[in-house]
Amino acid sequence: MTLRELMAEVQHLPPETLVCAAEIEEAFGINVAAVEFIEDARIESRKPDGREAVELGNGSDKVLVIRW
Repeated sequence: MTLRELMAEVQHLPPETLVCAAEIEEAFGINVAAVEFIEDARIESRKPDGREAVELGNGSDKVLVIRW
């Protein structure tokens, strides 16, 4: 996936949308496999270094998930 393709997929999302990364395969996460907008995520915890634990369901937060 190129940056142009990524930007085309997310251009209409609200600017406050949280961006998450999720592994599809543990080894060799080189290419983006999918970009998904989830409207019912739940933020589990926020850490001072910017990392969050996110459950992709059972909530009311909106997140952008980049699966690689």
